[in-house]
Amino acid sequence: MALILVVFVVALASILVLNLAYSTFMGSRVSVMVEHSMQAEYLLKSAVNFARVLIKEDTSPEDAYQDLWGKFSGGSPIPLDLLGIKQPNMQIELEIRPEESKVPLRAMVPIAGGEPDLKWRGVMTRLFRNLGFDDDQEEDQTGLFPGRHFSSEELVANLIDYMDQDKESYNPGDFASGIESDLPPDTFPNSRINRVGEIKVIPGFTPARIRKLEPLVTVFGNSRINVNLAPAVVIKSLSDDISDAEVEAMLAFRKSDDGPFTFENQKEKLGEMIGEPQYDKINTMISVESRWFQVLSKVDYGTSTYFMRAFLSKQGNGELPQIRSVELF
Repeated sequence: MALILVVFVVALASILVLNLAYSTFMGSRVSVMVEHSMQAEYLLKSAVNFARVLIKEDTSPEDAYQDLWGKFSGGSPIPLDLLGIKQPNMQIELEIRPEESKVPLRAMVPIAGGEPDLKWRGVMTRLFRNLGFDDDQEEDQTGLFPGRHFSSEELVANLIDYMDQDKESYNPGDFASGIESDLPPDTFPNSRINRVGEIKVIPGFTPARIRKLEPLVTVFGNSRINVNLAPAVVIKSLSDDISDAEVEAMLAFRKSDDGPFTFENQKEKLGEMIGEPQYDKINTMISVESRWFQVLSKVDYGTSTYFMRAFLSKQGNGELPQIRSVELF
């Protein structure tokens, strides 16, 4: 009986010690997570403010990857020594993406309503084709049109239906027709899109297609594409008559010692590369400056990662860019 009693007491004590140790361990983990979360929030905010300073210090009238903020255009780590942080296995990264390097989704549909802009309709259609949407065999993701593959023109028509003010299907006669008349009432908001993520509810915009589109389209900006910053596929989408060789010439010039394109030389240089008639066709859709930037900051502790995304609008008179929206995740 004594032996049994001793074994019982030892087992009970072991259980209590194990529970206490586990509780202490979990409490410690929670404390560390709370500490990391608080520290990460302020570090992320500091990284965004650092991006604002970089953009503010860029005083050149045009915007290009040669600018001060351009060093972070592809995402770069920030040395911890600069922040006075000695914590091991920790990394802070910052990425600055100019929004005018992308195709503006809202440019197709005027603010005051009316007919869609045919130039931007063409740009969007060519972008979808250049991304392979005519041949990818992606089927409707919404369940409203089971098994249907929407072509590039049909995707653009659906996007116009989503944003235009009327409740009828887009049907210009010389272009693919939309699908709004075939949908339940009030499926589309019939207002201009506010977030790129909204397109996931439009028939035909599957997750695979959205992954290709997200880095190339925006809802910000002044409906002009910065030719100093736009990737090749976006420049190629500006016109059917811009060849791959002309696109390569533009990319090479803006990286050269003679680049980038400026307000003073854009007409001359682009006219030489693509021809003056072609330049006149796209002139109203291009620019050499950027007013909007997306800033992505990341804090990685190895066991947990925190992100912040902010959209900034550039101000004049040497002021810091304004923060228009912030997401922490």
